[in-house]
Amino acid sequence: MLDGMWPALKRLWFARRDARDARAFVHERVSAAMLTHNPQHTVYVRAYYRYCVALFREALQRRPQALHLLFGDYPPGDCALPLRCIAFQIEHTLVKPGGGDSEGSPVSQTPLPGAEGHYLARLLHRATLAAADLVIDYSHINRDHLRAAGGFEDVLGHTIVIAPMLHARCFDRDGRDQPVLTLFSDAGKGRRGRFLSEAMSRKLPIRNLKRCFDRAALQAQYRRTRVLVNLRRSDHHDTIEELRILPALLSGLVVVSEDGPLHDTLPYARFIVWARYDDLIERTAELLRDYDRWHTRIFGDPELPRVLDALNAANHAAIDATLASWANASH
Repeated sequence: MLDGMWPALKRLWFARRDARDARAFVHERVSAAMLTHNPQHTVYVRAYYRYCVALFREALQRRPQALHLLFGDYPPGDCALPLRCIAFQIEHTLVKPGGGDSEGSPVSQTPLPGAEGHYLARLLHRATLAAADLVIDYSHINRDHLRAAGGFEDVLGHTIVIAPMLHARCFDRDGRDQPVLTLFSDAGKGRRGRFLSEAMSRKLPIRNLKRCFDRAALQAQYRRTRVLVNLRRSDHHDTIEELRILPALLSGLVVVSEDGPLHDTLPYARFIVWARYDDLIERTAELLRDYDRWHTRIFGDPELPRVLDALNAANHAAIDATLASWANASH
């Protein structure tokens, strides 16, 4: 009976979601342009989505351009301006063989850790991404992985990477009364559940905060916290979670992250503490015991502000270059 009801329930859910999205749409005039976007975009990536919209808004205020920009896979509405559709690639592309939704994915050039063979290069929603005028990815690792794998020119030819610089920079050490934070919505399940159970049994002073996606609320929590622990949900999907670790670094947390492939390509890799899954608890305990030294080592390094400034500049340059290419194409 439940199997028969499931398609109907899914249709009802999507209908309610579509009605909610229709109410949330904004058709926003920005100088000569129109921006169509959804401030209630998918909650897991809503802050990043809004950040990308804001970058385009700022660029068009500096250099007006007569365009209609549509952010996401939404109906554009009525507008006479030239339309440019902007899609978001927010999925893991580094997937081990057997990982979910990986059937038919080609083998990549990235070797598996500690084993023979290579990762798969998984690209979900490829047709939608290929049809867009622009694809935005949060991860240089995703793009570099697909580029090395080959065969993805239909998407990579119009893909840019926008680093998730979501929070204002705050490296202050004072007022951080929360020792260790995790952000797991599935705290009682799988490898994350095992980690938390073991951490608590070993008296690690850890707090898990579920479903906190509001940008201001999360930033306030970050500014009270010393250490963030990041580990992946799945044993198979291995793109490093830059959407979590970069905003935390910006907010002055010492970030302990499960290691992942290609992490050395991240411009800020040296400012993250990398550890194998089995070593995360002991590594976190070590950091807490010597927190002041670690905080000074990371946030007292004059190279860190330069790296973050370069990322911010690269984000703006990518948007400016995209708009310039569209202006040239219309002439």
